[in-house]
Parts: sequence; structure tokens; C-alpha cells
Amino acid sequence: MSKSRSDLTGNGCAPKAEQIQRLESDGFLLLPPVLDADTVATLLAVSHERLQTIRSALGTKEIGIGSAAGYDEIVQRSPGRWDVPITPQQFGVVDRDMPWWGLVSAILGEDAEHSFSGVVSSDPGSPPQHWHTDSPHVARDHLPAHAINVMVALHDIPLAMGPTECALGSHFLSNHLSNPSLVLNELIYQHEGTTPEILVGDTETEIPEACAQAMAAGSCLIFDDRLLHRGLGNQSNKPRHVAYFAYRKNGYTENTHFEASRSVIQAHP
Repeated sequence: MSKSRSDLTGNGCAPKAEQIQRLESDGFLLLPPVLDADTVATLLAVSHERLQTIRSALGTKEIGIGSAAGYDEIVQRSPGRWDVPITPQQFGVVDRDMPWWGLVSAILGEDAEHSFSGVVSSDPGSPPQHWHTDSPHVARDHLPAHAINVMVALHDIPLAMGPTECALGSHFLSNHLSNPSLVLNELIYQHEGTTPEILVGDTETEIPEACAQAMAAGSCLIFDDRLLHRGLGNQSNKPRHVAYFAYRKNGYTENTHFEASRSVIQAHP
């Protein structure tokens, strides 16, 4: 059962140094609402319109699970969980003007690059995802983050609606290069056998604590790309929508997010 940390959310006055330290040590940081209601409403409206357009274009076309089985415009990350790319320009925002940019640039550098953005929508009744990381470690030794994700609640997300669950500090343990018992593809591509427990195996290292918390509209979850995490199941009767903005260090080019080689939108003659 997921645990909820009462101190997971820092207050809005927390020093940036404390937030950076929390993100580096825990692998994630949940910030209270940092976007005003108008900005959240705009992001949600753009997301609704794009989701409707792309899912209408998808219609009854075949689509599997995972980025390689999807389309350029839509991926089914797990059953009933849809990922639709939307650029900052389409959202009507400048990503470097967003309130989380200071944290992102402090971790990745001022020359950090925008890599992906969009909306993830989970249908009512959609099951929990399998635990996974979003990209692999690049060296045997633990290095600073090479990629950061920011997930923004586009409406209030109670626990029943399935917020993201994180394995505390698991970015230190998910290195397949230093732990040969870990299988890279099973970490990245949502394998049913991947759990926080496998990261520690038969060692005396404590199993990373699973942490999930409800999110208020405009709040954001920032996490290291190597962190073990999953979207929880949506047990409500409404879809759950989160916008995401992903960033990478300058020069980092690994891509396991969108690997499709086809478009759902048919070109007109």
C-alpha cells in the first residue's frame, strides 16, 4: 500500500538550496501550487482540445502499449493511460519562464534543453502502471541527473484519481551498469517484475519507500529521470490530466519517450 509522507510538500518559502538538496537526495520534490488559476485553465483547455483531436484521429486504429507501439502524436503508456505531445508554444508558454526553471537549471545547468512536453490522461478505471524509470544511468558511478521531469496537476488530483507514486531515493539504486542483476529494458519499458524490492535484491539495503500524495491544481512533481516511479490507478469516474515538461542536460540525446515511426494523422492529397 502506498504511503503518504506528511513532509513531502515543502512550503512556498523554502530556500532554493533546500529544494535542490531534496530533489538530489530523494529524487523528487512536490511543490505546492506554483501556477495561477488562469495558467492552469489555459494548459487544461489546450490539453483537452489536443486530446480530442488526436484521439478522434486515432479512432479504431491499432495501438499497443509503449512508445514504439504508438504514433508520433499519441502513445498508450499503459492500458487507458494516454500521452499526447504538446509543445510549449502550443501550450502558449515559455518553458524558461515557468516557476520551476530555477530548480531545473540549478540541477541540469543554465544551458539545459527542453526535450518533451505534453499531457498524460488516464481514463477512469485505468490500472496502476508497472514501476519504471524514464531513462537509464550513463555511468557505473552515480552522476548528477541528466534529465528532469516536471508534472503539473491540471485539476485537483486526490489519491483515488491516481497521482504519481515515487520510490524514495531509488535513483541511487536503479543503475543497471553497477548492478548486473537489473535488466535495462525491464527498468525502462514497464515490466511486471520491476518493483522497488528488486533494486536492493539480497543486500541489507533498505527497500525504497513508496510515496504518493494528492496534488492540488497547479502543483507540480519534479523528479529525476532515473527515479523508479509509476502512475497509480484511476479509481474515480473522471479522467485524470497532468501536463508534463521534460528537460535534459545539453548534449544528452537518449530517447526512450517517443520511439514511434508512424503518424496517426493521414496526409491529405
